[in-house]
Amino acid sequence: MDALLKTLSGSCPSMQVAALRGLTPLPLVCPYLAWRREVHLLLRVRWPLHLLRGVLGIAMLALFSFSLRELGLAEAYTIFFVSPLIITVLAIPVLQERVSGRHWAAIAVGLCGVVVALRPDQDAFFSLGAVAVLVAAAFYAISAIAGRVLSRTDAAVTLVFWTTAMWAVGASVLAWPTWVPVQAAHGSLLVALAVT
Repeated sequence: MDALLKTLSGSCPSMQVAALRGLTPLPLVCPYLAWRREVHLLLRVRWPLHLLRGVLGIAMLALFSFSLRELGLAEAYTIFFVSPLIITVLAIPVLQERVSGRHWAAIAVGLCGVVVALRPDQDAFFSLGAVAVLVAAAFYAISAIAGRVLSRTDAAVTLVFWTTAMWAVGASVLAWPTWVPVQAAHGSLLVALAVT
């Protein structure tokens, strides 16, 4: 999916890429809801947390799309993979979870493994793109924690639907002033984006 977002970010503004990330899966999500006969669950949700996830998701997608324009995929991912660390740190006070030393060690080894595997360009870490992807990672982590809290009371389909719908509507409204026509050649990319 991120390779598709990087490809689209070469010809579309960042907020439009975020909008396309929300718009393309809706034709798949809506029939899925109907097929599962769970449409009635859509209004029984905790709106403040859903809205928080929607806003954070739009900002995260826009920032990550911007960073993909500024950085290589390896550099962007190396920085973005700090999000498991942020999620773990947030899980302690928000979810009241205990994190063992083994988990901290696994996260550290995983982060080192990402750096070794991706071999990022060190100059990329001191750029506007790096700041954008770091903030995107933090927003992703907060959204993941909010999703975990929501999963205690709201159906899984509501998390998928409202997140996707909020990305589609919110990012489209914000992208509208700078929207560029989507090229016909990008049709297959949009289908792949919807499926992924």
